[in-house]
Amino acid sequence: MISLRARLLFWLVRVSGLKNRMLREGAAEKFLAHNHARGAARPGRWFRKNCSVDENMIDGRPFFQLTPKDKASSLHIFYLHGGGYAFNITSLHWRYIKKIMKRTGASFSVPLYPLSPEHKWDESYAMVMQAYKQVVAKHGADNIVFMGDSAGGGFSLGLSQTLRNDYQPQPKKLVLLSPYLDQTAADPQQLELEKKDILISVEGIRRLGSWWTRAGENSDVFPVSPLFAPIDNLPPMQVFAGTDEVLLSDSKRLKQKGEVGDADIDLRVYDGMQHVWMLLPIREAKQAIDEIAKFLLAPEVQLEQDTVGLAEKELL
Repeated sequence: MISLRARLLFWLVRVSGLKNRMLREGAAEKFLAHNHARGAARPGRWFRKNCSVDENMIDGRPFFQLTPKDKASSLHIFYLHGGGYAFNITSLHWRYIKKIMKRTGASFSVPLYPLSPEHKWDESYAMVMQAYKQVVAKHGADNIVFMGDSAGGGFSLGLSQTLRNDYQPQPKKLVLLSPYLDQTAADPQQLELEKKDILISVEGIRRLGSWWTRAGENSDVFPVSPLFAPIDNLPPMQVFAGTDEVLLSDSKRLKQKGEVGDADIDLRVYDGMQHVWMLLPIREAKQAIDEIAKFLLAPEVQLEQDTVGLAEKELL
């Protein structure tokens, strides 16, 4: 049985009508415009007190690098926030980053990539790739983990696939939280799953996908929908999803592709959980963070990657 606090928070989200705002054309655009006008949340007082916070700009967008002042490890997490590629980073994201940092001692990079519909996928990828190159130069690819929730999870997978395709150094691991991998919501099972989802709908997924692509572009191609690209020769992945979210389908299909393609994917499905529950102040989130910390800190299995050294020189 899920925790009392989880049930209460899920009820509050349901009665807020947030899902309906993304369902109704016109209402979704108004809601998005309000979010953009309000702007992105910033690292709070805890980060300023306990970390060295370096804020730079890449193509006019903020790029945060945060390093713990005490007990910093060599682990570096490149975090891509969720929000359907359209919505700003929130205080929930920063609180989650704080929890992971406190558990692991990892430093973080957080690029606030260009958002749709004003900007499209190629602009977002270009900015994030510049940020990644800076991070590789500073920390080395072997110390970097890609982590992201929802759209950030899809972005993390797509970025790693792009690096593989270009023979560039990849991170050592991926952590995908309720990843949004298919902009078309092509799986028929999602129509049934959305009855339990209090936040995401099939129509909402497709609307967000249309915002991130240019006129005439299809949403079922890489890297817009990374689920449709091969997932071989990628780093080990830990993937989290809930039974009561539409995007459970994306995680299950990713796992199925991994089984066929011999990819290392550890899929963890939590019963009764909604979209990106890992960011919430609930017992189940604590359990997920425990599992993530264990995955991050586990010794890495050495794999044969003859091209990595050459690729890293090319990237730098």
